[in-house]
Amino acid sequence: MMRRRATYVVGCAVVLLSGCIAPALDSGAFEQNAKSALESASSETSTARLAVDGLLAGKSTSAYADTVVTDSENAMGGVETSFGVVDPPSRRQDQLRDQVLTLLGNADDALAHTRIALRRNDRSGLKAALGELDASTSELARARKALG
Repeated sequence: MMRRRATYVVGCAVVLLSGCIAPALDSGAFEQNAKSALESASSETSTARLAVDGLLAGKSTSAYADTVVTDSENAMGGVETSFGVVDPPSRRQDQLRDQVLTLLGNADDALAHTRIALRRNDRSGLKAALGELDASTSELARARKALG
């Protein structure tokens, strides 16, 4: 219930912000936006991983895992959009923007691969997807840590 509410809130924010692209006020504000996006993405990949772990261990159903992974994937779209609509305040932050958007895209791809494997009931695909989720979560954490 809380996850659906969070997805709804993110969706509303995306709709409200989709027509409103503005620059960050300064590099500190832009870096804070990047940190928040990286943290949110890491949370989504970690949540999906827990759901798949539970399924593979026989402790949850595929319907539950599918719901969790789908909600995480939907939330990831909101994270990408909300970060992507903020313009870097100067050219120095262009590289940071590109790096964060690449990492967010990789996380979104990992979630999509996980969803597809779940819906195919492909256990080996799920195990591979876990590796993708782990790699993505680690990359997101490293990038977040590098921002201080």
